[in-house]
Amino acid sequence: AAVMENRSDFAGRVVVDVGAGSGILSMFAAQAGAKHVYAVEASEMAEYARKLIAGNPLFAERITVIKGKVEDIELPEKADVLISEPMGT
Repeated sequence: AAVMENRSDFAGRVVVDVGAGSGILSMFAAQAGAKHVYAVEASEMAEYARKLIAGNPLFAERITVIKGKVEDIELPEKADVLISEPMGT
C-alpha cells in the first residue's frame, strides 16, 4: 500500500482517514508509525471497523473510530495528514 511505501509521511503524525470503511488504511497508517489515527466513517461500517481495531492490541490504543460525516465532527487535536480511498461511483 502507498501508506507503507511512504512511512516518513506518517511517522509521529496525527492522521485522519476519511471514509474509513473497515479501517484498513487506518491500520496501515498506525503500522507506518502514526502517533494517532482518527478513522471517520459515516455508515454502519464504523461499528465493524471499531470491532476489528479493538481486536488488535497493536492498533487499539492508536486508532479512534468516529461514526459521522467528516464535515460534522470535531477532532480533539489538529491533524497532520489526511488519507482517503474513495470507492463507488
